[in-house]
Amino acid sequence: MLSTSLFAMLFITVCIVSLVSGILVMQSDRTSRINRAFFALVICLIIWTLGLTVSTVAPNLNIAIAGQRISAFGWVGIYVILVLFVLLLTGRKLHRTCYPLLFIPSLLMILVYGLPSNLYDYSLVFTRFGWSSSSVDTFWDYAFYAYFSGYTLLGLYLVAAWRTETEKTAKKQILFSLLVAFLVGTLTDVLLPAFGLELPQLAPIILTIPVVVISQVLRSRNPQGVGLGAPSRYTTIFILVALYVFISVLQTRLSADSELVAALQLEESTFRGIITQLQMFISIYLVLRAKKTGVIATLLLNGANLVSSILFLIRTNSPTPIPGIISYIGVLLVIYLIRVFEQRSEWYISHIDTQRSELEQSQNKLYNMAFYDSLTRLPNRDYFIDHVNQTIAKHSHGKQVIGILFLDFDSFKSINDTAGHATGDLVLSKIAEVMAAVLDKDDIIARFGGDEFLMEVQRQKETDILLVTKAIMQALKRPIVIDSEEYFLPASIGVSLYPNDGPDAQTLIMNADIAMYAAKAKGKNQVAYCTEEMKAQTTKRLRLTNSLYRALDRNELFIEYQPQICTETQKVCGFEALLRWKNPDYGIVLPADFIPLAEQTGLIRPIGLFVLKEACKQLVFFNQTYQEALVMSINLSLVQLRDAHIVEKVRAILAETGVDSTYLQIEVTESSNFLGEPLLLQRLIELKQLGISLAIDDFGTGHSSFSRLRTYPIDQLKIDIEFVQGITTGSKKDMALIKSIIQTAKNLGIEVLAEGVETEEQVQYLQQNGCDKLQGYYFSKPLKVEDIAGSGLLTPWVNNQA
Repeated sequence: MLSTSLFAMLFITVCIVSLVSGILVMQSDRTSRINRAFFALVICLIIWTLGLTVSTVAPNLNIAIAGQRISAFGWVGIYVILVLFVLLLTGRKLHRTCYPLLFIPSLLMILVYGLPSNLYDYSLVFTRFGWSSSSVDTFWDYAFYAYFSGYTLLGLYLVAAWRTETEKTAKKQILFSLLVAFLVGTLTDVLLPAFGLELPQLAPIILTIPVVVISQVLRSRNPQGVGLGAPSRYTTIFILVALYVFISVLQTRLSADSELVAALQLEESTFRGIITQLQMFISIYLVLRAKKTGVIATLLLNGANLVSSILFLIRTNSPTPIPGIISYIGVLLVIYLIRVFEQRSEWYISHIDTQRSELEQSQNKLYNMAFYDSLTRLPNRDYFIDHVNQTIAKHSHGKQVIGILFLDFDSFKSINDTAGHATGDLVLSKIAEVMAAVLDKDDIIARFGGDEFLMEVQRQKETDILLVTKAIMQALKRPIVIDSEEYFLPASIGVSLYPNDGPDAQTLIMNADIAMYAAKAKGKNQVAYCTEEMKAQTTKRLRLTNSLYRALDRNELFIEYQPQICTETQKVCGFEALLRWKNPDYGIVLPADFIPLAEQTGLIRPIGLFVLKEACKQLVFFNQTYQEALVMSINLSLVQLRDAHIVEKVRAILAETGVDSTYLQIEVTESSNFLGEPLLLQRLIELKQLGISLAIDDFGTGHSSFSRLRTYPIDQLKIDIEFVQGITTGSKKDMALIKSIIQTAKNLGIEVLAEGVETEEQVQYLQQNGCDKLQGYYFSKPLKVEDIAGSGLLTPWVNNQA
């Protein structure tokens, strides 16, 4: 009968859809106990459905009863496993003793309905829907009603009592689908047949609803394993599988004298070919439409048909099923090829996505390396410059004041020296966080390098930027604590403002740097704003530095000689060689302005050798021209003394000029580094061994040390002008210090020369207290060589002979 075949087809469709759902859930996570319980639930539904399929299409009563007994194993298991599944899903646990009690009714149902124990006699009647149970009111019928109602209601209660915050939607879906299946199944399989309505057993078909819903819920827990993009695809799969099963059943019922074949006026082979092509089309469409779900369904359908055709071939020894067998094998090969192609495509797409992700990571890494500091994670100098330029372009005509703050810590080096660089890095990271916390979210802080930081601050008024600098200085007063140790970091801050101090980031940073050094010069731990005077001085300093590199080549450097007077004879006994620079742009540049530049750039080395060589030549000339035994005093900087080859260079100049080294004196100015570098003592000793005498310039100011008088091979002390001027002002302390210096030097056998002598009073006091030599404007200003000849200070050999 057609209706029997249709319901058999429907049951087979339920089996395939349920099996596909179970397989997909297991693929999403095979280790999950919940997924395993669901798969067991699906297997029970399949056993139930297959048993009913056999019973529906059975040719006689015995086979129909056997099918009912098979189905009993499915429906008995499905209700108890449903309860176990819900327990796992909701996270409830029963006592160990409760689980055996849960299975006792199930075992009893199996014994009664599943095994041929003669406890229950199936009363089956053949209807238009196949073999089905007639209404029998026995004890075991009521036991069955109680069994499935009790377990189903228990499952519904557990789902309803499920307390979850993350899966509220899933709870509603499962509860609603189970409730609908229970009510509709009870109506179709229990209530309506009780009133004499002839219906097939629809419960397995109805249970497909909660099976599909639960499958979607479980697979949504693991999105990577979900193969379906939307629940609507299940409807498509169900319809296509049902259609496939229908035409497969139609194919098995097809014969040459079939009414359908006769009605279509087709040959049996032609009609079978059309059906086979439809099956192929459905199979390929399922694979392409539903991906993994379609592949599983298609494999099950075509595999079952292939096995059925082979069995039919063996049983009938007829060539009729051979085209179908070839077709099914072809479909399976096509499915395999499609799946391989899809997997390769997925691999290529995944590989491309991976490469894109790696490229993005590399780009981010390179960007961070290019524009962020690796230690503090702050933007670096390049990022800061770019951001400031963007800010200027954005607010070039606005009312916002843009301030650039250049911050340098005054004593950070001491932390590295005492606590180590690792601790210093931690301190820098912490202090960066402290400063960033003071700024607004729109402000930018960057690490310029070392312990220097840059900040861009946007405010309505200049006074607001002043408040920011005060807040930063206040925050820096609090110590940074590392491993219970406190570290204080006072800082100097220079500030430049747009547009007054520059049109772009580079200029603003440069001027903020200038202001920062001005803050350090004022005593450190201060804030200084860039001024026009600062910028002018810096511009001049830069130009002088650049010009100094070519000053020697352009003969802009020259030497003047200031006479040194013997106190006892009041005659010239020597000269101090004083370097001068006549710059074409700035005229005569003071030594106090360009000597520090020469030392910073290292130019003092070639310039110093130039002075030494010229002075030696001039000393040879003086001694050949004049009767006085003159001593030439030449300044030598600490930078020159640090030169490892300075002694060899001096020796070479002495040899080249032919000067008598006993008439040559080297002056060294005292500094804080003098005693801190033992190598300097060795250099002075080696120069002394050349026959050169040694003088300490500006003695008594800043860094004088009596230990130096004891250790160094000193021949002369030069009293600084600061003390000499105290004689004129009547400073008793200055005069007492001069007297003490002279007396100390005399006791040590060291000669004394006073600098900056300008008055008769000074001359008399120094003479009375035994100062050996005098130098200053009272006697003569520094003179050029040609001026010395006409000054009358020296006695030429020619005049003497005359």
